[in-house]
Amino acid sequence: MALCWSLAAAPPTKPGNRSIKVPVWADSKDGAAFTVKDLTATLDGDPARVLAVETPNSGLMLLVVLDLAGDLSLAEPAKEALASEIEQLPPRVFVAVMRAQDGPKVLADPGADRTPALAALRDLPVSGKAGLLDTVETVTRVADSILAKAAVRVAMLYLTDSDVENYREDFTNPVINSSDTHDLSRRFPEALIQDKISKLAEVLATRQAPLFVVHLRYRGDRLGEAYQNGVKQLAEVTGGSAIFCRSSEEIADAIHRAIATITASYSVTLALPERPRKNVQVLLDAGGNWTLGYRARFVLKER
Repeated sequence: MALCWSLAAAPPTKPGNRSIKVPVWADSKDGAAFTVKDLTATLDGDPARVLAVETPNSGLMLLVVLDLAGDLSLAEPAKEALASEIEQLPPRVFVAVMRAQDGPKVLADPGADRTPALAALRDLPVSGKAGLLDTVETVTRVADSILAKAAVRVAMLYLTDSDVENYREDFTNPVINSSDTHDLSRRFPEALIQDKISKLAEVLATRQAPLFVVHLRYRGDRLGEAYQNGVKQLAEVTGGSAIFCRSSEEIADAIHRAIATITASYSVTLALPERPRKNVQVLLDAGGNWTLGYRARFVLKER
């Protein structure tokens, strides 16, 4: 996937000075943002150096991914609600718009003029197959490449109406032998989707940019709940979250809450030791003035 985004690259990381970027949210007693000098950090119990802090007043690259292939009565108000939120974002937030159907495709590059992004959002047809599971690995890789090279916060927001039964791949685990009462597909219809989610979660655990999802339609059947639990797991493993709407009236508020959470984020850069473990446990403390919420576990990729 080609991206024509011009980014102010951060200085290249020197060998032996690897780092991770931790998404953080903070409640402050006086409303002030914390800085590098306010933080202490440990990795696996050992002191870690805080290299940089990007605050809610810093630049933010927001990758909006549209995965809309279902009900127009839900998709159209969702698109309009998201467009309204984007119009109100401060200039420091740069919004790119992508489509998930038939592989990830960039519809609008970020820029000072949000007209292309808003047009791409409003003009997007609602059609095709669900694409979240098929594109999230690529989109998170793109987000991480931006996060590694630019002194900005980065986050992804999927707006989706994806139905587990509307993917090109069949996750419904149909009964293989209808005459065999011991056929496991009878007892575990969600096994295929759980296996897919498990494999994706292993990949996303190595990503550092947080993933957020607003799903427009909650499903209460067994397979639907397995899928929704899986989507929630994928978001949370990156430090993000997923919101599922039970009615059309909840859509605008869900989108507002997701955008508010994203824009309120910090990004804390921590230096890694010379030979870090593959699974890293993070502990941050900003003293009594701030209550912190953050992603505490990272899986590091091989060098």
